Amino acid sequence: MTLLATSHHPAMPGTSPATAVMDTNRPALARLVNYWLGGKDHLAADRTLGDQITRVHPGIPHGYRAARQAAARTVAALATDGIRQFVDLGTGLPTPDRTDTHTIAQHTAPTSTTLYVDHDPLVLAHCRALHLSDPAGSVVVVDADLTDAAHLTATVATRVDLSAPVAVLATSVAHHLDDPHLHDLVTQLTRRLPAGSRIVVTTHTTRRGDDRLRQVQHLLTQAGIPYHRRTPAQIAVLLRGCGLTLSPPAIPPSGWAPPAPDEPADDDTHEVLTDVQIGRIDTTHRQQRTNPPHRDRPQGAVDAPR
Repeated sequence: MTLLATSHHPAMPGTSPATAVMDTNRPALARLVNYWLGGKDHLAADRTLGDQITRVHPGIPHGYRAARQAAARTVAALATDGIRQFVDLGTGLPTPDRTDTHTIAQHTAPTSTTLYVDHDPLVLAHCRALHLSDPAGSVVVVDADLTDAAHLTATVATRVDLSAPVAVLATSVAHHLDDPHLHDLVTQLTRRLPAGSRIVVTTHTTRRGDDRLRQVQHLLTQAGIPYHRRTPAQIAVLLRGCGLTLSPPAIPPSGWAPPAPDEPADDDTHEVLTDVQIGRIDTTHRQQRTNPPHRDRPQGAVDAPR
């Protein structure tokens, strides 16, 4: 999403890299997340919003960092298990801590291929310049909008080997897609990718009763960045509804993530839950792909205020 011209996640309908104009006076999700991750590609508007959100809930920046780290551990585990094709949706700007998907995958298996998918012109330019592959593998960066699932899945299908399993990563993407778009995206990927493929959805949430996420949601929505709060159980219901078989994570990323070493022990970064859901595409799903699952909204899902 191209959110305010530069985004870490899927693009707003109707925009394209060719027509998007960067508004430096408004925050953008890609730059905001880059600020929280300790990068340098952010502007004053991004830092202002980031600091406002951190004051409301100090754990939110940690949630995005922990989700990135959990996704990296999952990539390493899947590469160890033999997966050699990775698709990173809503790629975002290159990470300062070198947890980018191709870096992790090729450290384990140099022949791994990574397809980065984003719709943000700044992200696309940075990734094409900085994501360098091991000579034994490959890195490809493509422009596709996560809110246009049909085009995205067709693009992915032409770039991967459909005779071998693929791991699709949606790291902190689900927060910024509404239920219909998220369901459509996962359903179409499930129907197009080969059996044995995985769809990995990494999210963060907080303890039940922590209403600060509503305030975070409000701040992001006011800034033009959609944010949808879902529990791990709601994500699981949605993935099963798309025809995926859920399996335990290859590593134990689900649980109350500990604060980073440089974070004060008395803050509440540890109140943020990092959850990894791994959905496997089975042979039966490929056989039933002409019968897409019903698009019921997961019970209890909360959308950003309109």
